[in-house]
Amino acid sequence: MSPQSLYGHIVEVFSEFRKNPIIPADLIIRRFFQDRRYLGAKDRRFIADTYFGTIKNWRRLEALVENSYDDKVITSDRVVAAYAIVFGGQSPDQVATQFSKYSLSLDALKVIADPSQEEDRLSTYSNFERLGILYSFPTWFVKRIAEEYAELNTESILEALNGEAPTALRANTLFTTREKLREELAKQNCETTFSTIAENALVLTKRTNVFGFDSFRRGEFEVQDEGSQLVAPFAQIHKTAIKVLDACAGAGGKTLHFSTLLKNRGEIFATDADDSKLDELSKRLRRSGSQNVRIVKNDEREKRLGPDKEGWFDLVLLDVPCTGTGTLRRNPGIKWVLTERMLEELVHKQRSILEENLRFVKPGGVLLYATCSLLKEEGERQIDWFTAKYLEFFVEDLLRTRPVELACDGFFVARLRRNVAKTA
Repeated sequence: MSPQSLYGHIVEVFSEFRKNPIIPADLIIRRFFQDRRYLGAKDRRFIADTYFGTIKNWRRLEALVENSYDDKVITSDRVVAAYAIVFGGQSPDQVATQFSKYSLSLDALKVIADPSQEEDRLSTYSNFERLGILYSFPTWFVKRIAEEYAELNTESILEALNGEAPTALRANTLFTTREKLREELAKQNCETTFSTIAENALVLTKRTNVFGFDSFRRGEFEVQDEGSQLVAPFAQIHKTAIKVLDACAGAGGKTLHFSTLLKNRGEIFATDADDSKLDELSKRLRRSGSQNVRIVKNDEREKRLGPDKEGWFDLVLLDVPCTGTGTLRRNPGIKWVLTERMLEELVHKQRSILEENLRFVKPGGVLLYATCSLLKEEGERQIDWFTAKYLEFFVEDLLRTRPVELACDGFFVARLRRNVAKTA
């Protein structure tokens, strides 16, 4: 496909995202590709890379466009053209040709291509505003990161959050080992390396569509970030004949991980506020070989998780809804809908979920609280609030991961133990 046509497709799909950024960016492009099955794999990859790259750098690109065009009008074609220059290595003349149907100003494109123009403009802003534009984050978020991680370099964190996320697999130890899985994948010309932080994880050396592999259809692995793979083992399970409640199971990545850690023994109850996510878990269960998982949909919740289940579970996992700021490399569209008000609402929701589900933890049992957020209001400060209010729980250990250090998604996990004797 010609560059002109490729960029036309990119402008079209990016325009769809701009209209309603609250719709997940990956869902928009998935639907876009479903309606254009004539696109080959190479073209799809170029379109997807440019589309997500434009979303990641949207604020910076808009600033460049606004500064370069006399009319200050920001349009999708101008934003994508700016990406092609700044991040795609294209010259203004090349872009003018490749975007010929949009009649872009060559003079404006030359201004975009001149880094000194941007440097001069950015030097007029405060540091938080400058970093917010340069790395394309809301200014309030930059300020929060700088305040909460004062010991770290804010710019390096923002840069890591805008980087490319590797693809990690979790070997399903009910069927195989990661050593055997690596050998199997190598036969498909899919090269991997052993994760240094997650016991059963393999990291792909280059992007590959692994969902078409026989080993995937046989349930020998799941696609799961290394950081996510640290959550279930952090529960420190030492016995397999235990009862587990995954109260925010979603599509069940951590539910399935628990199943392998329990070696298909014990009982795992998986529930979620969204029944459609549990439908996806049901499909994954059939492939996984897991036989100790009980899915509890909302119309069954009162019956199956009633008063008789209070104080019954050895382990309760609360992988609560959150801002998702630890996954911005994969979900850059989050940046453009997230607000301080939304953060405040999520903090209240997380507290409600904690209070609703603490009753299920038996004396001596574990409450495992997890978020894929970098913000301490959803992590450390939530745990401070919870343990101050519910004295029968105490912190055994905390885990915090960040892309800047471990190259995995940003997660926070707290392991809380319930006292055997009730606290007055």
